[in-house]
Amino acid sequence: MVHFKPNLFIPGAAKSGTTTLHNLLNNHPDICMSSNKEPVYWNNAEFDNLNDEAKIKYSNIFKDKTKKIIGESTTSYMFYDSFIERINKNYETPPKLIFVLRNPIDRFNSHYWWMKGLGLEKQNFENALNNDLKKEFKPYSYYPKYYFQFGLYAKWLSRFYDCFDKSQIKIITFEKLIEEQLETANSCFEFLKIDKLKNIRSNNSNQTAILKNPRLYHFLNKSAIGKYSYTKIGKYLLPKTTIEIIKTRIKDSLQKWDKENVKYPKLTKEYRSKLKVLYSKDIHDLKKITNYKFNEWTDFNSLK
Repeated sequence: MVHFKPNLFIPGAAKSGTTTLHNLLNNHPDICMSSNKEPVYWNNAEFDNLNDEAKIKYSNIFKDKTKKIIGESTTSYMFYDSFIERINKNYETPPKLIFVLRNPIDRFNSHYWWMKGLGLEKQNFENALNNDLKKEFKPYSYYPKYYFQFGLYAKWLSRFYDCFDKSQIKIITFEKLIEEQLETANSCFEFLKIDKLKNIRSNNSNQTAILKNPRLYHFLNKSAIGKYSYTKIGKYLLPKTTIEIIKTRIKDSLQKWDKENVKYPKLTKEYRSKLKVLYSKDIHDLKKITNYKFNEWTDFNSLK
């Protein structure tokens, strides 16, 4: 059985408004975005060995295949060479790619406090930054802590511009997506060659929150996605339908998990200046690659 092939991907960047864009695009009558926002299909480590059941499961998250545009938004695609390789291998006509980029300084801060809220980051900001600067990017299977690495947009996007025609790639910014939702959404519709809308339902998703009882949350989440060895043993003891029912119920309970929405602290001037220096070379390269000025990122307006 062949893979179902969406004709639109939002491959990143993480913590930059991809959920908001996913939901906004789904308002258009000619677009069907996946019911599971991040299926992590095209960079799945088991991609070459996926059975028909897995392929059907992926196909089924697209509820209306009669739409002109069928899309999904897995942010890890931005960082994996395997995604690009598999798209090139499996597509005759390349899909459209929309990237949402956020001022990397603010993206770093948002990512760090998001992980804090999930109970997965115990280090203070300085130690997290210093440790991240020493890391080499490696494939990850759970929530990633690449706070600095994920903001090196030129590094990641250069691979896409090398492998796809520029006409297939659109760049928007988080800042304009939040402040000018209709205008930004319509620029995406124009890119996708479908009609613009006169109005659109406002959407701001993925607010930073603090989980209540994070240890239990992550135990259940990892159980549902098969990260523990005992879940692998379960397939020999329980019928497949029973296992799927259990997973679905766990995932539903996680969606309703008790959490408290918070506003994370603003960066100090010291750390903002430090991150500006660390990102300046990459932003300089990004402006050249994309031919976009990113004037909304005032930290970098002096860069040409």
